[in-house]
Amino acid sequence: MSNLAARLLTAALLIPFLILAINWTNPIAVEGIVLAACAIGLREWIAMTQPTAPAVDRAFGVAVGTLLFATLIALGERPMVAPAAAAAATIAVLVYHLFRYGAIETVAARASFTLAGFLYVALLAFVALLKAREPLHHDGGAWVYVALTISWLSDTGAYFAGRFLGPRLPAKLYPSVSPKKTIVGAVGGLCASYGALVIAKLWYLPGLSWIDTVAIAVPANLLGQVGDLCESLVKRSVGVKDSGTLLPGHGGMLDRVDALMFVAPYVWAYARWIYGS
Repeated sequence: MSNLAARLLTAALLIPFLILAINWTNPIAVEGIVLAACAIGLREWIAMTQPTAPAVDRAFGVAVGTLLFATLIALGERPMVAPAAAAAATIAVLVYHLFRYGAIETVAARASFTLAGFLYVALLAFVALLKAREPLHHDGGAWVYVALTISWLSDTGAYFAGRFLGPRLPAKLYPSVSPKKTIVGAVGGLCASYGALVIAKLWYLPGLSWIDTVAIAVPANLLGQVGDLCESLVKRSVGVKDSGTLLPGHGGMLDRVDALMFVAPYVWAYARWIYGS
């Protein structure tokens, strides 16, 4: 099976369940999916950055991180919850290494990698916070679709632009980090993301203005492409091709949500503080 066929098959199997979760007015389904994705993503991060760490150390990091993510998803918009939860997670990791330090010369690196994973993967919690708009604004699901389509249609637009126009316009985007990405692919991704906002305005989020479509699509797409490059940078630094093998044709969970983790916070901020103002 080709990589494209595997990608399409995986999407065809998973997307219906995702649509049902997003369309359900109760946010618990989206929150559960986001929490599971965070836990899997953190597991992949720790496996990539600490490949020789004992299994119990990895399990502890994933457990503490998952509790942190659950707190942010459920209570993240309440005052002081996020810094208090982050402080508790930081203390837990450092105290754990204090009493189970192993190779003492690597403690700083191992603890730092784990804590960096908490901060990185926690960005995905903003998808659940978008859905949490539902009870008050009745548009939480629509904003989740905005974040997802900006991220994933960008990938699709970049893939096809790079495949069909890349041979004639082969200039690379950032070859030292991601050798296959081209400038024309990046432009194709940007156009696809804007198309996603046009669809949103004309279909399921008519309250958007045309200015909104540009102000959301362009910065969010650029952030998403930077997010993709950042994960590529990390993978190259630790010598892996994919973050995992969970999703056939896509790689691991982080490979699938790397752009979304940078897109979702911006979309959430726009929806909360700018949209409709």
